[in-house]
Amino acid sequence: MPKKLHTMTEAELEILAASVDNPNLFFDYFFRKRGQSRGWQLDHNFTEEGKWQEEMCMAEQSFIVAIMGIATGKSVGIVMSASYHAMLTRNFKFLNVAKEGWQSKLMHKIILEHAKDTPFDDLIISSPTRPYPVIIISFMVGDQVFESSLEFMSIGEAGDATNIFSWRGDWLNIEEAGRIDNLNEIVGNLATRLTGVTAEGRPLLARMSLISNPWDNIELWALYDMALADMEDGLVFNIDTKDNLNVTAKQVKLALKRIPEDQHDKFMTGKRPQGRGGFFATTDVEACESQELSDFIVSAMRLKMPGFIVEQNPVIGIWHFRTPPKPGHTYYVVGDPGTGAAPARNAPTIVVFDVTRAPRFCPMVAMWWGNGYGKIMPFVGKLLEWVRYYAPLRAIVDNTGTQKNSAELINYDHVYGQEMSIAGIEGADFASTRKMSYLLSLQLSVESQHFMWPKFLYKSVSSQLKNYDYEKDKSTSSKLAQDIVSCLAMASIAIREKFRSGDDESGEEESVDDTGDPRDRRYARDGRTFGRDQRRETETIP
Repeated sequence: MPKKLHTMTEAELEILAASVDNPNLFFDYFFRKRGQSRGWQLDHNFTEEGKWQEEMCMAEQSFIVAIMGIATGKSVGIVMSASYHAMLTRNFKFLNVAKEGWQSKLMHKIILEHAKDTPFDDLIISSPTRPYPVIIISFMVGDQVFESSLEFMSIGEAGDATNIFSWRGDWLNIEEAGRIDNLNEIVGNLATRLTGVTAEGRPLLARMSLISNPWDNIELWALYDMALADMEDGLVFNIDTKDNLNVTAKQVKLALKRIPEDQHDKFMTGKRPQGRGGFFATTDVEACESQELSDFIVSAMRLKMPGFIVEQNPVIGIWHFRTPPKPGHTYYVVGDPGTGAAPARNAPTIVVFDVTRAPRFCPMVAMWWGNGYGKIMPFVGKLLEWVRYYAPLRAIVDNTGTQKNSAELINYDHVYGQEMSIAGIEGADFASTRKMSYLLSLQLSVESQHFMWPKFLYKSVSSQLKNYDYEKDKSTSSKLAQDIVSCLAMASIAIREKFRSGDDESGEEESVDDTGDPRDRRYARDGRTFGRDQRRETETIP
């Protein structure tokens, strides 16, 4: 038998009206357990610095990213706020999405537990868990029926959230967003579910929120940076576990037992991690970064010196830089074709290394981590532009899987018969049978610091290396972004194939040229070693 709809009293309608500006008035009445003197409250017993739930609940911004330590009230804050909006807005629809169904279902459980023995419980007319968890809220205002829904789903077996394309609503939350590898793809797909108007002609709220612990996910932090940079529609939160005074020391201790000891600080503070350093050690990656090179390139660009380019955006940092070729120097151009957009997977990527002193020292002198706009030609155009610009000894592209025969197709259409420094673009076989060889070669290049790149590439080059996960990458279903890692691995093995380790063909030590270019000297830096050879505390770069 259907549950009889509750009819709002005059007093309850007054509470709802007053709650428009103060949501805690709503929670104090509708989520007050029978016999208690006060109902649940947003930001209850949080430090002043740590209060975030009310600001999130009442935010006018449409894109919210909350990356926090454990036990900071992420899930409860979101679902209780969704319940508030579901009461004040007719036909309001909220959807919580997570990597797995069980993760998303936790919010369903939270709201039912908080609603038990409260006035809000009288408004829940249905709360099934199959085929997926839903809570239907309905009540009468005079002779008018008000109904809203809270739904809880996974991103589906395909892992791309296309199973949700039939849904459309007001607020979509992604739970533990940092656990999703192809997060940009998910966000892009789900953003389309927040457009339009209701049957009554009311514009949808169009709010998307992401909540997560601070996982080492480059796409999560790129979206955080995007929200941070968007002064009109973006809102971000970083809350420390210690800001939630409801959590006891014992509870924190029990939670941390399930987390590796070296990750405790990260999960407690909610701050941006430095990368797991699983395959490429964090200290080795950072030793390959050059602040001096960064400063020189940025300064040269600002002074409008010919040939220098630096382009950046708030999300991925510097995604395109170029330095002019130097007379007498030798270069390798290496590319990974793609049609997507950085920082997501399948982004077209090209790097250029100065291999004049290979294999001992190969600085990166150009990189393009771009946007293909769904087409391959932006990659091809940039690749050919740099082949002509740098006149490289070799130009190499990934020729594996869906990119098979890329090199030959580019050669046939654009290279053969042209006056270039190369006979043609070479294809690199990055298939599973050779993949580990490529990666081990890159691992050696990074550990011995034979590679160097400007420090301003910490959001791109360094981040992908620090977060590279071989187990995920080797999976056929992996959606891990690793375009830059692929380029570096191809460059590393190509250099090792051409140059024998330890060779110095000239047999002479070269000096700094008279331009004063910092690229011509490898400066000593704190904590920096030069591979196994400790003799080179400073070394000239031709």
